[in-house]
Amino acid sequence: MSERLKGRILVVDDDDAIRTMVERVLRREKYDVDSARDGFEAIEKLSHQDYGTILLDLMMPRVDGHGVLRFLETSTPTPPRVIIMTANMQQAGDSAKAKPVFRILSKPFDIRQLVSHVAECHSLTTETT
Repeated sequence: MSERLKGRILVVDDDDAIRTMVERVLRREKYDVDSARDGFEAIEKLSHQDYGTILLDLMMPRVDGHGVLRFLETSTPTPPRVIIMTANMQQAGDSAKAKPVFRILSKPFDIRQLVSHVAECHSLTTETT
């Protein structure tokens, strides 16, 4: 018998090691996890699938995290909550004002803190649905 999954999450990061580690940890926590290597791939997935939470790097090739945030603000009536993962907190300042941004995590981040933020984000998402 399979356990019920907690929620659907999209992890967007061009760093394979970070993306893979975050995916594994969240799957262990019983989340349904999908991933994208850059903003272009993320927008493709967001166009065809609903997610409750997005973990988003800002600095990526092709389409960066800012582009994904613009897409979410203009293309989705109720955008998923976004947790930004960045090594450059100054750069994240403007993005923090975007409607769907829930939290900003500084890289390198504590994985327990990430899991805690995702759980909090998920609990708010399930309260509003």
